[in-house]
Amino acid sequence: MNLHYLTTLVIGLLAITGLKAQKSSNLIKLNLLPLSVGNLAFEYEKTIQEHISLNGTLSLRSKSGLPFRSIWESGVDDTYNILGEAKLAAFSFTPELRFYLRNKEAFKGFYIAPFIKYSNYHLSTILSVDQSDYQKEVPISGSLNALTVGVAIGSQWRLGDAIYLDWRIIGPNYGFNKGTFEGKMQLSAEEQREVRKQLDNFDIDVLDLKKEVSAEGVTITTKGPFAGLRTALSLGYRF
Repeated sequence: MNLHYLTTLVIGLLAITGLKAQKSSNLIKLNLLPLSVGNLAFEYEKTIQEHISLNGTLSLRSKSGLPFRSIWESGVDDTYNILGEAKLAAFSFTPELRFYLRNKEAFKGFYIAPFIKYSNYHLSTILSVDQSDYQKEVPISGSLNALTVGVAIGSQWRLGDAIYLDWRIIGPNYGFNKGTFEGKMQLSAEEQREVRKQLDNFDIDVLDLKKEVSAEGVTITTKGPFAGLRTALSLGYRF
């Protein structure tokens, strides 16, 4: 074989091998659990050392009714169906640093992963004000931002040449939130009393809600501690 062609073939094989090795340090995943409630959660993981990787999760939810509504209603006094009328959209981004403890090879085995999570929730609902001769609807909408830190534990398995299964068993997190929800509408004195009565009977234990009602409408604010719990069952492809 001509030396030139042999050299070219060797260099080409080395280039392909190097490219394959470089590509195999990436893993994309889809979390299967939130699909049932209309959430999409994508993950991207990349090795940075033999047993250490960076993982990022992007979660999106289009505006729709509250997920797990029955659970919300069991923990919240919702006499006036405020949650029943609610629509929720959400976005979150969570970078984490994974340490694989029982394997030198990243992407495989038991791991511990400290993380930071930023979340944005957009919520809208309607207060119905019933008077003797008419009914008035007061639309309320706004957003809540939360920043939390936590540690997740889980395990990841290789199911095939490039297919992986990631089980994030649990990931408690804690931090702070700040949110504002408003409904701008002219309200009479009688309407204000009715709205206050409804809001006084509505509380969410995990949020410190401050409610203001005036002739110009309704303002609800929250600021303080915020907690969450992460879990996932993700199917991934290594490339």
